[in-house]
Amino acid sequence: MNKLILPVAIFVSVIIAGKITEHFGVQGSWRVGLLCLVAVVVQIAVTQYQRTQRNKAQG
Repeated sequence: MNKLILPVAIFVSVIIAGKITEHFGVQGSWRVGLLCLVAVVVQIAVTQYQRTQRNKAQG
């Protein structure tokens, strides 16, 4: 189950960011760059969260 958290989090956040960029009329490479940036930030945040949870469980 834990292996699905990262892909789902990235998918949901990119969809939300896409809707926001669509609302504000961001076009082209700016939109792609922003979506990639969102995916990277979510990946880092989820990985850090999972690492801290794992460290707490180990003691």
